[in-house]
Amino acid sequence: MSQLVQLSTSHLTEHSDRWDALWHRSECRLPSCLAAGLELWRETFASNNELTALVAADGRSFQAALPLVRSRKGGLRSFQLPADCTVVAGDLLVDPRDEGEAIEQIADGLCSLPDGLLIFEGIEIEAARWQKLIGCLQERGLTLHQSRGHDVGVVDILHDWDAYRSSWSKNHRSAIKRTQNKLNAQGEVSVQRLQAASDAELESALEACFAMEDRSWKGQNGTSILQTPGLRDYYHAEAKLMRDRGLLDLWILRVDNEPIAFEYCHFAKGVCLSHKISFDPAWDRFSPGRLLRALQLQQYHDDPACKELDTLGILCEAKAKWITRRYRSARLFAANGFAPGMAIRGWKSLRAVRDMRRKTEPTSIKCGAARYLESANPSQSSGSFPSLAAPTPQLSPSALAHLDR
Repeated sequence: MSQLVQLSTSHLTEHSDRWDALWHRSECRLPSCLAAGLELWRETFASNNELTALVAADGRSFQAALPLVRSRKGGLRSFQLPADCTVVAGDLLVDPRDEGEAIEQIADGLCSLPDGLLIFEGIEIEAARWQKLIGCLQERGLTLHQSRGHDVGVVDILHDWDAYRSSWSKNHRSAIKRTQNKLNAQGEVSVQRLQAASDAELESALEACFAMEDRSWKGQNGTSILQTPGLRDYYHAEAKLMRDRGLLDLWILRVDNEPIAFEYCHFAKGVCLSHKISFDPAWDRFSPGRLLRALQLQQYHDDPACKELDTLGILCEAKAKWITRRYRSARLFAANGFAPGMAIRGWKSLRAVRDMRRKTEPTSIKCGAARYLESANPSQSSGSFPSLAAPTPQLSPSALAHLDR
């Protein structure tokens, strides 16, 4: 029989082994939700705010956990996931073997918090664990509001590269071939996958990537890593944290050893989580990001440990060309108390008015490689996710693999 407890930041550090063991058993794939990732997020983005975690524990292990940061929103007290539009480091962690009772206890814990808004940012709203928690909160009479949210694209890796390439549109295949030929004409093209780099090598690579992104439209808009307070130091610290746990996956495309595109990823539980992708605007006409993604996916198809690539972020037409399916990410608000309930009901009314004025619904973006799920002949069985004790094999920097094989 588990009991509900609240952990402070110091207690979370003390019980990090049990927290991380729960993360490993849970369906959450984001390694930023490990105990060290939570603490790094708090130190960087909410150092003046209290972090607490609701935990259902049986004395030996954790069955469910939900980290929350206390702050204020619109003059009201709020408890929200450690997440923002840049970095997500919080999720509902649940052991699938104890899902029902444990989530009930988390719901009781949320209702026992002081009156305030409960804000869950960027959650996989249709996931069973979140639907169960939503149902529990509704049963307890809390007022809820769910944002419209956005779709997130996924590429399933079924280890049949030829079938996957065939599922692309003819225009997409032609565009990749043109990009490859144009870049080959500029010099020696290579792709590097950094997973176990030294501190010096990792710092140098990250600085080159950050400078590249800052020269792009993100730098012009003031949203690049270098122009966002705290983000540069955060990524340097996080990259080392992930590297030390075998979870870093940094890809760099080069021409004559000059970096022209990069993708900063985590690799956990057989899933590549794509956090940042950018390219040098001086190479814009060559579409280097397109070729880097193709080479990355080709290597993942040769890697039996890889099961899927999660593009994260808002699904757009450029991402849709690659994906086999999608899921929904949204923001959930819950009101604990009278004043927060009034606030949410007011937001609902405003949203209803805006929806009435909107003449058309946004056009749904199609999954460009959905046929792959029907046509693939997997060379490897899907199996279960690899354990953290056996991380993805390290690959040395490799030469460009030909995409037309």
